[in-house]
Amino acid sequence: MSTLIDTLHLADIASVPLLVAIYAAAAVFSGLSGFGFSAVGALSLIVLPPPLGVALLMVLSVAAQAFSYGSLATELRPHRGAWHRRDGVMPYLVGGVIGLPVGLALLTSLGARPLMAGLGLLLVVYAGWSLRRPAGAVLQAQVRARVSSVRSALLVGAAGGVVGGFAAFPGSALVVWNGIVGRTKEQSRALTQPYILFMQVLALLLLVAVRPQLFDATFWALLAVALPGTLLGNGLGVAIYRRTGDLGYRRITLIALGLSGAGLLLKVALT
Repeated sequence: MSTLIDTLHLADIASVPLLVAIYAAAAVFSGLSGFGFSAVGALSLIVLPPPLGVALLMVLSVAAQAFSYGSLATELRPHRGAWHRRDGVMPYLVGGVIGLPVGLALLTSLGARPLMAGLGLLLVVYAGWSLRRPAGAVLQAQVRARVSSVRSALLVGAAGGVVGGFAAFPGSALVVWNGIVGRTKEQSRALTQPYILFMQVLALLLLVAVRPQLFDATFWALLAVALPGTLLGNGLGVAIYRRTGDLGYRRITLIALGLSGAGLLLKVALT
């Protein structure tokens, strides 16, 4: 253990259990809502330098997404449909791949702070407004059928890709869209989880290619410490999700969106 702590180069040995607790709480949150690991995980940036903290958040978020999606794969399969259909995940993924470079270009030209601050504030306001809105206030069935087209899926996916490019939160647009069109918790999760997982893996591969120096001995030591608690926390979140109805899940996702927005604002304050 002492060798591991020496490798971590942390100022205070108490930071290790604090980080483990933060990532475990983030994993419970992610397992329950299907997204938003970094909303709680952003607290780790209080302890870790931002480049290392962001890299660790990305890897742990991918691990949590893969674990929860694998756990729920059987029960989500009837709601997922064929990937290539207009109501499947593929059009969203194509849009996301198109939008990601745009988000990265915006990040390069405008900088992360104003973009993340604007998105964070927007998510907090949207979540607060939606929580006060009647639960049945969604698009009517005939309108919903019209908007559930390949074009709308590409646009929503592209919006998520843009956001993922500058804020590492690709699922925000799809989560908001699911709420607008009134999808059930199974339908929503069957779309958002594979979309987020794919986009996060793509973003992680880009980070590895651009900044391989982040993945040093300190990173791997932290990952070894944080991963078991992350997976256990995610399993607990999935178990709570299974006991949650549609109305409860709607509230959970809106709270998750609001906290994700607050997490982005926290990142702006800490970086």
